Amino acid sequence: MDIDASFFFSRSYASDSSSSNNNNNKSEGTEALMNILNSSPQKSEANSNSNRTSFKSSSAELIMDTLNKATDRQNANRSAQGNNSFLNSKLFGGLGSSSGSGRHFLSEPQTASHNLHIHASMNNTILTLTDSAGDPITTQSAGSAGFKKSARSGPEAGYQAMVKLIEKVEEKNVNILSLHVLMKGFGPGRDSAFKAIRAKTNWDIKRISDTTPIPFNGCRPPKARRL
Repeated sequence: MDIDASFFFSRSYASDSSSSNNNNNKSEGTEALMNILNSSPQKSEANSNSNRTSFKSSSAELIMDTLNKATDRQNANRSAQGNNSFLNSKLFGGLGSSSGSGRHFLSEPQTASHNLHIHASMNNTILTLTDSAGDPITTQSAGSAGFKKSARSGPEAGYQAMVKLIEKVEEKNVNILSLHVLMKGFGPGRDSAFKAIRAKTNWDIKRISDTTPIPFNGCRPPKARRL
């Protein structure tokens, strides 16, 4: 059998050329991969640095924004305090101040046209309607409503006293646009008098204040009752 030597030579040459091409491709691929790997940390560092700088800039903007808001709030509080001190001056009769006759107002000025004082003691309930300046218009008590002796201290006496006061206000044609209720004491007629306001009238109650005096180790309390 005759075998052509050029066939083996061509196959071996082809295999050698293909292997050399593969080696060249592999070497080029590895070089490219190494270049990418070598350059990627630099890029990542650059990206991280840019992220850090952007984060720093955003955090600085946040801090500055917070400081600006805080300064705005402080300026607003200072202006509000200045307004309140002006309202608490003698020009406005000390509205908003806690001094005088045991009244404890808030820092904001009064907006009610009339004040209703409910003095609920353990023995009687006394009601007084005044204007915004504190001048009395009419008054009523459980005793003047027809209750005698121990009956004056009950909740029904406070309710009927408020009903009589409402009738007096209607007789005098007093226009009550808004009302500030001031409660003093913890007697039984305290809640019943307020319930009568809600049941018998449509007065606009703006504020409810408790002016009960609280002693700070003041006068000696009376001796405990022994039964």
